[in-house]
Amino acid sequence: MSLRYFGTDGIRGVALRSPLTLEEVSRWGAAWAQVAREAGVKRLVVGWDPRSSSGPMSEAFILGVGMGLKVLILGMAPTPAVAWTVAKLSMEGEKTWGLMISASHNPPEDNGLKGFNELGEKLEEGQERAIEAAFEVIPEPTTISLPASHLDLRPYLAHLGGLDLPRNFGVVIDCAHGATAEAALELFRGDAIHWIGVPPDGPSINVGVGSTHLNALSAAVVARGAQLGIAFDGDGDRCLLVDSQGDLVDGDQMVWLLAQDRLACGDAPPGVVGTVMTNGGLAQALAHAGIPFVRTPVGDKFLLREMARRGWDLAAEASGHLIQKRVGPSGDGMAAALGILRALLHRPNDRRWAWTFRPWPQRLVNVLAKDRRAVEACPELVATMAAIDARWGEGVRQVVRWSGTEPKLRLMVEAQEATWVDLALHELEAAARRDLAL
Repeated sequence: MSLRYFGTDGIRGVALRSPLTLEEVSRWGAAWAQVAREAGVKRLVVGWDPRSSSGPMSEAFILGVGMGLKVLILGMAPTPAVAWTVAKLSMEGEKTWGLMISASHNPPEDNGLKGFNELGEKLEEGQERAIEAAFEVIPEPTTISLPASHLDLRPYLAHLGGLDLPRNFGVVIDCAHGATAEAALELFRGDAIHWIGVPPDGPSINVGVGSTHLNALSAAVVARGAQLGIAFDGDGDRCLLVDSQGDLVDGDQMVWLLAQDRLACGDAPPGVVGTVMTNGGLAQALAHAGIPFVRTPVGDKFLLREMARRGWDLAAEASGHLIQKRVGPSGDGMAAALGILRALLHRPNDRRWAWTFRPWPQRLVNVLAKDRRAVEACPELVATMAAIDARWGEGVRQVVRWSGTEPKLRLMVEAQEATWVDLALHELEAAARRDLAL
């Protein structure tokens, strides 16, 4: 049975509208607490990003938890700080879960609920399904809560270590007016750093800034003659780069740099996990370097499961979501940026950017639909996909899937020839629109 409310990254939607009205958020808190108690959980770490709705939603959720769990408030913090704190506390004592109130890279009017288990990883589908079932039957949450305790963010920041950048290494850092907009100022230090997307600001989070709006960062890098730019998303679980020319350096390129840096240090990663969206050029580069590579569906929980199954410690999505299990249990934008900067500083000045792989031509088209329909139930689309496979075989790779958080059908085509990409995408989009009556 499919999930009704949970997507690939928790429950997300317009803040204070169903299923995220304050009354419903209290019911989610009660449902979360019920399922957590049944799993032997004693404590819940709660954090949030600076959206205007996050404060009221956190209060409503904690009210719903009632006396079911001891609540530990981390406050405004990046999502990876919640995940890391949960894993640390669970190892040190009682079993602990985590909740992050955030809609990540979405606009200010959205918000969401992200859950973490005792490992600091996203909840399993079975746990999410149990929370949904409890939510449906809980009538009114309790109005009695245990006193909450407050946690300090400094242990998480100390764990990451921070970095002092040289005077001749200009960097522009964009914090998206989000959850990293205070913490990053403590981790990244240097006179040559220029900041945008600060301070944290609910109405401005992700508006024209951050990892999904790179124009401001690119312009600032070029104008200042900086070495590179770094952009976090609203909750800080991922980051993207632009080079000195203002051009995008995505998560595929970033994980390739981290892998090469480890190779140069005699610490080759046992393998790298990517997704169906990972560029074929990365798979080819890793193969030439003797590093195994596998793909999973899109979503960090799938990356983490494959990493655990294989005992690997490095994974990435092109969107800038990098997981370094040696550093933390989840994707962490600030940890990724620190690793990238250290790797770049290890390289000689004249070869600082002479490491990127040649990406295969790839394009993604989003088809906004009124209603979701399983891809298998779209006959025109299925037939077109089969025809593309018959025509080009392994020369074209196509991925068709629904977004986990939005009513968008994502059509991705990658090929060794750019003209093939354009032709295949045109055919797929036309077929999808016929099936979806658009």
